[in-house]
Amino acid sequence: MPAHVRLELWLIAILLPAVALFAFWFVPLSIDAPQGFGADSEISPRFAPYLLASLMAAAMIGRLLQIGIAMMRGTVDDLADDLIGELGTAEETRRGGVLNFVSNLYAFVLIPVLGFYIASICLVTYLVRRLGESRIWVCAVIAVAAAAFTYLLFEQLLSVRLPDGLLGDALEG
Repeated sequence: MPAHVRLELWLIAILLPAVALFAFWFVPLSIDAPQGFGADSEISPRFAPYLLASLMAAAMIGRLLQIGIAMMRGTVDDLADDLIGELGTAEETRRGGVLNFVSNLYAFVLIPVLGFYIASICLVTYLVRRLGESRIWVCAVIAVAAAAFTYLLFEQLLSVRLPDGLLGDALEG
């Protein structure tokens, strides 16, 4: 078995239980779903973290299936190594890891602490900056516009409450 496939299997062996830990322990412990919340017109504050965890788990299980099928066919040595060749570079892999970390930080730390809107302003500012915009004020304007659009769409038009976080709870009480 090639070294890069062994590395992938080790990463999946570490990350899949970590995702399960976040989904089944951290999310219920850290994101409140108030009694009566989640009526027909509302989604639970836990929806985004559960969606993210589900997508990550599905991607890892899908990759395990690909490797398993390759092993059954005897073609595991033919699986491409994305760190070499034309499929990707080490820099692209590093960027992907950073973006995965940032998305988890957003879902599991920033939203529960700062609330959805402030966390989203932080995330969009970061992403616009990463896409190449060097003027921080332009990044901030885009982020605030995106948050305002989200507020108008969800809170005003659809009557869907998004998480306030600890900061919002502290300011209210």
